Amino acid sequence: MGLELPFVTLDVFAKERFKGNPLAVVTIPKGTHPKPTSQQKQTIAREFNLSETVFVHEDPPGGDDDKGASHGQQHQQQQRHIEIFLPTQEVPFAGHPTIGTAVSLLPQGITTLITKAGPIALAQPAPGTVQAAIPHSVHLHQAQLRSLPSFSPGDLSAVPEIREAELGAPIFNIVDGLTFILVPLASLELLSQVTLSPFKFPLDRLIDAGFTHGFICRLYYVILEEGPGKVVLRSRMIEGTFEDPATGSASCALGSYLALHSGDKRDRTIQYEITQGVEMGRESNILVEVDLKNDVVDQVRLAGTATQVMHGFISL
Repeated sequence: MGLELPFVTLDVFAKERFKGNPLAVVTIPKGTHPKPTSQQKQTIAREFNLSETVFVHEDPPGGDDDKGASHGQQHQQQQRHIEIFLPTQEVPFAGHPTIGTAVSLLPQGITTLITKAGPIALAQPAPGTVQAAIPHSVHLHQAQLRSLPSFSPGDLSAVPEIREAELGAPIFNIVDGLTFILVPLASLELLSQVTLSPFKFPLDRLIDAGFTHGFICRLYYVILEEGPGKVVLRSRMIEGTFEDPATGSASCALGSYLALHSGDKRDRTIQYEITQGVEMGRESNILVEVDLKNDVVDQVRLAGTATQVMHGFISL
């Protein structure tokens, strides 16, 4: 008989089913042998065909730690190593998989997720809500889309105001390998006119030397309210011909960029309330907090909810 792995799906950044961003969380149980290969995990992610699929390892890397000290065993019981796969590739970090996985593991008392981008400490500020301390190595790249020599029809928006905003948008990393083109728009009417585009951005022309040629997408946003320590926004995330209803990593990048370029050099915390997915009928509510210290991003925290939709087993 082949290997069977338990899974759940959740709608993340939503308190109701069938809103938010769907996520599959597959558990690789303690003692599983042989463990699924990277190719098998990629195949499973492609089978779910969601924006991300997470694999949770109940064993620590290298196998069980039964011979370790009791303190080390207890620490291991409170953390899980996870891997995050798009349908086409693995990524070091993503926001909605972090929140969804954390919510699914709350009953087990997990306090830390270990990702390829680093450890993520978890907190529970309210029942059913998880807050995650997000690893970050923010960077503003020198290029803009207007740096490219030419575009084909349909690469950028046909709406002049949107196209101009696309051409001048900052290109910003939250961590190496996750790059976002942050496109500010003046109104919700313009945001509603954003369209999908099959244009493949040439990373070698857009990101600075020494950075990973990984994932890149466009995040369009409108600032709705802005006051001391709090900003309310609505956004849309586009990757080629795909629109994502909720993107935690892009929201963290946006919050970090706006905090750094707010013009206020004081040490402070800014809260960003971001609604995404409205145009898709999958409203998502994302909360990002950014701590500025000595005019750099010191801490980034991402918070949200998740609601389980399905559970079962996937067979290999």
